[in-house]
Amino acid sequence: MSAGSAAVIAKARAKYGGLLGLDEYKTLISKANVGEIVAQLKTYGDFCEDFSAVDNTVRRSQSERLMEKRLFRIYDELRKFCPGSKNKFYDFLLIQEEIKQIINAAMYIGAGVYDLFIPGFPGYLTNICSYDILALSKARTFDEILDVLKGTPYYDVLAPLSDGTKAFPPIVSVDYELTKYLYTTLFSRIKKDMSGSERTEVEKCIRRRCDMYNIKICYRLKGLFKMSTEDVVAHTLPFCDRFDKKTMEQILTKADNEPILPLLLKLPYFKDINEEQATDIETAVYTSNKRYYDAKLALSQCDSTVIYSLTELLQIENRNLTTVIEGVRYSLEPSQIEKMLIL
Repeated sequence: MSAGSAAVIAKARAKYGGLLGLDEYKTLISKANVGEIVAQLKTYGDFCEDFSAVDNTVRRSQSERLMEKRLFRIYDELRKFCPGSKNKFYDFLLIQEEIKQIINAAMYIGAGVYDLFIPGFPGYLTNICSYDILALSKARTFDEILDVLKGTPYYDVLAPLSDGTKAFPPIVSVDYELTKYLYTTLFSRIKKDMSGSERTEVEKCIRRRCDMYNIKICYRLKGLFKMSTEDVVAHTLPFCDRFDKKTMEQILTKADNEPILPLLLKLPYFKDINEEQATDIETAVYTSNKRYYDAKLALSQCDSTVIYSLTELLQIENRNLTTVIEGVRYSLEPSQIEKMLIL
């Protein structure tokens, strides 16, 4: 391991050591409103750097945008500190965020609620995004979205979905094509820039992420929308680790006659999750991810794995904070909020 890699790992683990624990969450849960929660957050680690400009009148949506900005700031600091030619892989969260904004825009525009995209507009991406994100916020049709994306790989991914009319393609198709592009790109960069144990380790992290995406798609499309097995499989990623096509089709076929959630929760990913933690697929996935990436960040000697794991854990921390804010806003019992945290 090079001195540069060792320094990146040390910085990432220092950030990991600053993640909120149960005691901090209990203190936040005891607050009366969002303003008090944010005031308390300012006393924890480096939250103050991103929350210093807001006072106790801060709104929920604003606090969530600041959490996302903080996550990206930490990631960007580590990404720029990485040594060598592997920085192409380290763009993973930037690509993920660019895709997220395109999907959000497509979702809101397709539903005719254009103004809902603006409040979540990520200003911190403005100067580094590969497309004009301000122009994206002004798009009103799918073809206008494509016009904004011209000159980027995203245009080539989405252009085949346009039928030349004003009809908007199904959001599930937009999500699928962009997500497939994301992981195709990451696998390509891993193959090009990494070798040996590092390549194997990072690739496994990404394949695991693909499995989790496919698990959630199976739950949503089969469990909620009752799609046929063939149609569900057509919307899943062509990459896997432990959740292969054969296993997927077996579960989907059984789900024609019984609830799919218990079938999915029998997968090895969820074997150590108790019944209380498995009340829904999202909670089960986050709980499984928390355990996996905790171990990876603590034990891996690969800076790429450590940074990727830290971003996953920071996203879980943001989810927990959103849970706390929503719980306090709706006056839930502290014990009820605590049960919903991923710890």
